[in-house]
Amino acid sequence: MISRLVLAAGVVVAPDRDLVPGYVVVEDGLIAEVREGTPRRADREFPHGVLVPGFVDLQVNGAAGADFLSCTPEQFAAARRYLASTGTTSFLPTLITAPPEVVRAAAQVVAVGAGGGAQPVGLHLEGPAISPKRAGAHDPRWIVPPGDPSVRRLVADLGGLVRAVTVAPEQPGGLELVRWLAGAGVVASVGHSDATYQQAREAFEAGAGMVTHLFNAMRGLHHREPGVVGAALEDGAWVCGLVADGVHVHPAAFRLAYRLLGSERMALVTDAMAAAGAAPGRYRLGGALATVLPGEAPRLADGTLAGTVLRMDEAVDNATRWGVPLRDAVRMATTTPARVLRLEDRGLLRPGLRADLCVLVEGRAALTVVAGEVVWDSF
Repeated sequence: MISRLVLAAGVVVAPDRDLVPGYVVVEDGLIAEVREGTPRRADREFPHGVLVPGFVDLQVNGAAGADFLSCTPEQFAAARRYLASTGTTSFLPTLITAPPEVVRAAAQVVAVGAGGGAQPVGLHLEGPAISPKRAGAHDPRWIVPPGDPSVRRLVADLGGLVRAVTVAPEQPGGLELVRWLAGAGVVASVGHSDATYQQAREAFEAGAGMVTHLFNAMRGLHHREPGVVGAALEDGAWVCGLVADGVHVHPAAFRLAYRLLGSERMALVTDAMAAAGAAPGRYRLGGALATVLPGEAPRLADGTLAGTVLRMDEAVDNATRWGVPLRDAVRMATTTPARVLRLEDRGLLRPGLRADLCVLVEGRAALTVVAGEVVWDSF
């Protein structure tokens, strides 16, 4: 028997244009139809809503009180349910710098996607192959050069789970690691790096396909030494992740990046940590404790930013408030990050693709669907 779901909305963001109004028909977990107009019968109607593809987040360190380096399966399940409430349907659990045995143990927990909620689609290893000078909230005790054999061994031990690795290409063995990752089908992402402009360009030429949270934890833009930022903003095939919380990146810097990169080369990321979806307080990010005050970003005791409490639907809403057209803001949170991970079965409202959907009402996720199953319903 065919499982069928019909969702109608005031606006449907289809691949080629906005349908006003429009509706999507889901059959057996796949998108069967995307049409303009009003259906004869709808299971759910959102006359003031915007129906978009489910969000794909490339960088999530934790949520709902759970730090992904140390959480239990039950805590991870709660985090997945929370992420679904933000419109996220696919995400990369991100493991920051830690001892290899800790990373291996965490990977066995956060790579499992059984049950409802947002679906993990692999792992993002944000370290340990980063620069000690640009460590941010990472524990410098566990940072190693990219050329250290333990880095490749860790990736190999985790098999096909690893989808992205953040690398400081200027460190010893950095370019070799970028080439090795690219050859293995893993996204090498330039980040937590003090690379010069030339070193960053060499990394992109070697196969780096992404930049980890552009502007943050990297050499900044200077007119005599453009650094990672200058190299990243030039023409190329790589995609830049940006944290659109207004703290990690000023709205003016966000707009500048958008004008240079466009929505095809920008991916909204939350960089969320354990405090996302939880009450203010103290939360763990890897081996450090961060304090979250009401309405503020998480910070270590010395004031260093330590991830965010940003929601993906909030990131999209912020982008539109800062002047990005809604279609482009949605693309940054769906189509572009899905393309980075070569997830060809999602990221667009197109017949035949997975029915990963989100309905936004006043900028918030009101309904989230993963592979045809409703996993979040605010009403």
